[in-house]
Amino acid sequence: MEDKLDIVVIGTIIKETIKFPNKQIGPVIGSPAAYSSLVMAAQGRRVGIVTYYGRDMEDIISELDVLDQRGILPYEYTTTNLLIYKEDETKTVEYQKSTPTLSFYDIYVKYLDADYFKICPMNYEIDLELVKKLFSMGKMIFVDLGGFGGATSEIRHSIETEYGKMVIDTLCKNCSIVKASKEDLASIIPGKTAEEAAQYLINCGAKKVVVTLGEKGVLYKIGNNDIKYLKPFVAKSENPDGTLDFTGAGDSFGAGFMASYVQYHDIEKAAINGNATASLVIQRSGGCTFDRMPSREKVEHRIATGE
Repeated sequence: MEDKLDIVVIGTIIKETIKFPNKQIGPVIGSPAAYSSLVMAAQGRRVGIVTYYGRDMEDIISELDVLDQRGILPYEYTTTNLLIYKEDETKTVEYQKSTPTLSFYDIYVKYLDADYFKICPMNYEIDLELVKKLFSMGKMIFVDLGGFGGATSEIRHSIETEYGKMVIDTLCKNCSIVKASKEDLASIIPGKTAEEAAQYLINCGAKKVVVTLGEKGVLYKIGNNDIKYLKPFVAKSENPDGTLDFTGAGDSFGAGFMASYVQYHDIEKAAINGNATASLVIQRSGGCTFDRMPSREKVEHRIATGE
């Protein structure tokens, strides 16, 4: 593998048990960092990952063999959680163990040659100084707010708190693209529509904002330009029971977005790629595995034909 990577993903991988209203699976490998890395690798990107993991993951860590693993930091255990999906399809996260905060000095030195970094924590475990330092170096920084007070955070600090406002202000001023789901923004910027929340992030200094809207697709906003909307692709279940599996959908969108953006630098093209990627991922169950992630060819075929 070449030393210079297409993109470096920073965030904690987790040992996760997923509890649905009618079933429970796991423990499995999970987290935005894990999903993001595998999705981008499946689309042909050279991906490195900065994360902790422990010996309690040795039986499932092989899923990450497709990645450059020089940035993985061994630890006595892996962050462990319970992901609970409610009847209304919202989710909560309970953490049993958490690994240390990731700092700039935890990044493998050769990874700093990369131009693109995807910041996607689970629960505030990425030091804000890491983001600021990378941005000051001229790196293109994509930040997912899910782990900074959004859907994967155990305690969600909104902008109505001093700490929550500081986090959002810092991230917006030190990144290239901010991504969040509608659910994330309901926690982080309460009482606002997705459109109002996107404008708030722009006002805080964000250059580009992308918001996933579930079954309504995605919106994006570049500076003071008008908001643009993109419809989702139709997903067709490949599961025996005919259901769709939404676990990892938002992370798959963000990864599909970045897999395109690192090549074309076009936010609309990237958002379309993200929509197509997510629609293919949710068609199949199986958790965070490389086999579940769609290839670039499958994504391009869906974009071209809708099939």
